[in-house]
Amino acid sequence: MWYQQIQNVFQALVRQFVTFTDQSDYFGLYRTLATISAIHYDAFCWIDRTIWIMYRFLPILVNLSYFYKAYRLILLPEDNTSAAVVIASIWGFTEGTLRIGIIEMCYGTLSKIMTFLNERSYRRQDAIVHQQRAALFVQNNRIQFILVATMLVEAVWFMTTQLFSRDAFMLQINGHVVDSTAIQILYGLVCNVWGLIYVLSFAIFYIIMNILQLEMMILLEGITNVQSTVMDRTRHQIETLEASGHSSQMQQLVFWNILQPELNKHTARHVDLLDNLKEFSSIVGPFSFVQYYGTFALIADCGFILSIEGLSTNGMIYLIFVTVLIFQSFIICRGIEKINDLNESIGLALYAGFNWPELLKYDQRFRSRHAAARHTLMLVIGRSQKGFQCSYGGLGGISMERFAQLMQKSYSLLTLLLQFAK
Repeated sequence: MWYQQIQNVFQALVRQFVTFTDQSDYFGLYRTLATISAIHYDAFCWIDRTIWIMYRFLPILVNLSYFYKAYRLILLPEDNTSAAVVIASIWGFTEGTLRIGIIEMCYGTLSKIMTFLNERSYRRQDAIVHQQRAALFVQNNRIQFILVATMLVEAVWFMTTQLFSRDAFMLQINGHVVDSTAIQILYGLVCNVWGLIYVLSFAIFYIIMNILQLEMMILLEGITNVQSTVMDRTRHQIETLEASGHSSQMQQLVFWNILQPELNKHTARHVDLLDNLKEFSSIVGPFSFVQYYGTFALIADCGFILSIEGLSTNGMIYLIFVTVLIFQSFIICRGIEKINDLNESIGLALYAGFNWPELLKYDQRFRSRHAAARHTLMLVIGRSQKGFQCSYGGLGGISMERFAQLMQKSYSLLTLLLQFAK
């Protein structure tokens, strides 16, 4: 009886995250995972908020304990590996704290963007568009499940191979390791929450970029089909008018009555997307700044540990972490570039993809409609060519070129650390 009820609840939860409907929330799974990993929670009352603050304070205590270990290492220096482990942990935990801070401070804006992306009225009746959105919904949730599963595997790996084999990972008081297995296990579990924080704090930006890319592609497809859509609808109505004996002027009026609303629909969607991209850039900029320089230092530090540990059981965990760091930086740089490319393609599709000189022949009788259509076209083309401006907190644009620079700088710092170790 109880087993069947639990199974039914589990199946209902799974269906919620793998079955796409018009009411599906792109960010439903993320909100649940963000609460579990102490990133964000919408408290309902002061008791709820108090419990949440206490829960979030646990990872912060872990971060403080590593600062204490660093202080002890200054007083009583140990081997290079222990020092590198402590420094990498402090850097990673502190970067995670800054990520949470940025998300919390900008959560109102993020919430507005998420609400906009969940409002899927544009081309809602198009079956292909529905399939594309459904596929992305499942893909995003699948990636989040994979990320969590990967972090759980890494947590088990850490608990079984690292936690009790090196003092730098264990809870210490007055420079002595606490002699309690249960406390050390609890300490290790809370440490692993930071792994979830590090990964899932990035996931929200990854999901938003994925959806924005898809919506740009859907808009591009819609604009590409404007000419055929307008001409097909015009031809159909003109055939009806000719049968009833209407004049050619009435037929031209039909064309203008169909063209302008069709252009306005796509133009309004383009404006909404660019406005939300502007809001998104105000958040992803400082977040990327923290990630860029945090990744720069962590890659070098983990690479330094790997050069000492080698590809052993202990060293593999650092290799996995470095891979995650590089992958995150690549995704965010490539994602921003792809959004810019799609935005430029929208203007190019309007400029070169249609026979506008033939379609928009000037007619004194419809000069106001002619001017309105030209204004709409120039507006979309102009905004698409301007590009989506997004920078690392004002220190250069986010691009694949910056990703290449990150790799180069990380390698240079790693070389310097290896020389220092010798």
